[in-house]
Amino acid sequence: MEKIKKTDVALLELLTGIFLSGILFSLAGLFLLFFKELSLGKYLVSMWLGILVAGGFSVHMWRSLNKAFGCEESQASRMLATGYVVRYLLAAVFLLAVYYVGKGYILAAFLGLMGMKTGAYLQPFSHKILEKIYKKQGGE
Repeated sequence: MEKIKKTDVALLELLTGIFLSGILFSLAGLFLLFFKELSLGKYLVSMWLGILVAGGFSVHMWRSLNKAFGCEESQASRMLATGYVVRYLLAAVFLLAVYYVGKGYILAAFLGLMGMKTGAYLQPFSHKILEKIYKKQGGE
């Protein structure tokens, strides 16, 4: 654990929160079983694809921030703005792909993307979980 930087730990905690969000969203999806015209399988595939994309966006944001820390302020702000635009364009492409392929639910895919937001809110909870795991392994 001592070799892992604080930013690496924050990313791990965020990814853990995103995964926990996926589990919560999956459980909420069981509600779809009451609607015969909706498919739980389509919901879960769309939502977990969104969760995976959210995880990828988190890693991209982490890399962008790490690169920006080593730059001058004007270059760093340009770099961060570019990363922001890239992530939003990729989110739009992802949602449009889900819509046009027609094999999933666009709202479920969007919910998966929002796993990045809920993962950030779950960060204190995931921090406690990971802290207990590291203590059991003899870490910090």
